[in-house]
Amino acid sequence: MKLGAQLFSLRTFIQTPEDLKTTFLRVKEIGYENVQLSGNAPMSADDILAASEASGLPIVCTHSPYERIVDDTDALIADHKHFGCPVIGLGMIPKEFRGTLAGAEQFFAALDAPVKKIQDAGLNFAYHNHALEFETLPDSDQVLYDVMLERFPDWHFIGDTHWFARAGVSPIEYIKKIGGSRLVNIHYKDMLSEEDKSICACGKGILDFAEITAVCEELGVQNVLVEQDNAVKMDDPFGEMAFSYNHLKNIVK
Repeated sequence: MKLGAQLFSLRTFIQTPEDLKTTFLRVKEIGYENVQLSGNAPMSADDILAASEASGLPIVCTHSPYERIVDDTDALIADHKHFGCPVIGLGMIPKEFRGTLAGAEQFFAALDAPVKKIQDAGLNFAYHNHALEFETLPDSDQVLYDVMLERFPDWHFIGDTHWFARAGVSPIEYIKKIGGSRLVNIHYKDMLSEEDKSICACGKGILDFAEITAVCEELGVQNVLVEQDNAVKMDDPFGEMAFSYNHLKNIVK
């Protein structure tokens, strides 16, 4: 497995092409082997490719805006192919579709044609979870995540260890439920404690990443992506990401 960085963790540092290139280089210096692009300002595929090439860090997936996935599919595919990224990811179900199975059905219908285009182009679509997908839907006896796992065997899923734990489900159970063929990329994100469920750097919380990694290796997961949403609120965001890297570098091999 490769150990990479989810750049949403450093989103305030990727708002111009120049800063994007600098951030890629700093992430490379820490030791990360690839990145997920998320939280950056809109910029050309040429600028994104330049940052990737200058640092030698491949972009293994993105979180792309729902509106671009649905309304600008062809250009989004072309951009991903230009900077060499195989996975178009969605970070969260939009608010207007949340809370009921009926709303989720509208969400699924809206994604049907775009996802087919993405797959026909040789790329993959991937959905990233938070905790809300594990709330029982009032018009169903299921939770949204289970519905998606059952309904869409051809989707990829970007599992998130923190949000699994924060939702009160077992990260390992859900990693196994997704399965290796659909879990190419996973987010490693720690949780401070059962009482204080805050996000923290990997190694500062309660999640057992050695145990999680053993399961990921068995399933053939390719990329571990460190995501620390709150790093930009810290005094030293890059230092926080370095802490996670140093904790994980002898675990993820």
